[in-house]
Amino acid sequence: MGFFERYFAALDGPDPLSSLELVAHDARFSILWSADGSTTEIVGGREDLRRFIEAGDDWRGWRHHILWSAGDGDGEFAAGETRYDDGTKIGTYTVFAQLDGDGRMSRYMAARTPVASFSTR
Repeated sequence: MGFFERYFAALDGPDPLSSLELVAHDARFSILWSADGSTTEIVGGREDLRRFIEAGDDWRGWRHHILWSAGDGDGEFAAGETRYDDGTKIGTYTVFAQLDGDGRMSRYMAARTPVASFSTR
């Protein structure tokens, strides 16, 4: 099981903050977030990521579904969709993480949009 499978299982689970166990204390991140075609960038460190997760009460009822993932050395990439529990697609995302020596995310970059889609044929 890859890093993002573990991370999103925790993030989408009953205790989303447990996902922070997979995040290094000195982590830095950038999330480009779009719910309607306009984009907001959220940046910061581990505590900023905690606040982002805590603010996500509207995240209930949907999950991350990974379509592809790959890793090379200390880097991991995934692309997927966020979907409501009934299977309706909300948006498409790509994520990249650089992992530290303990396998925790030290650098994270994510982009999410409702506009673009991937074909899974």
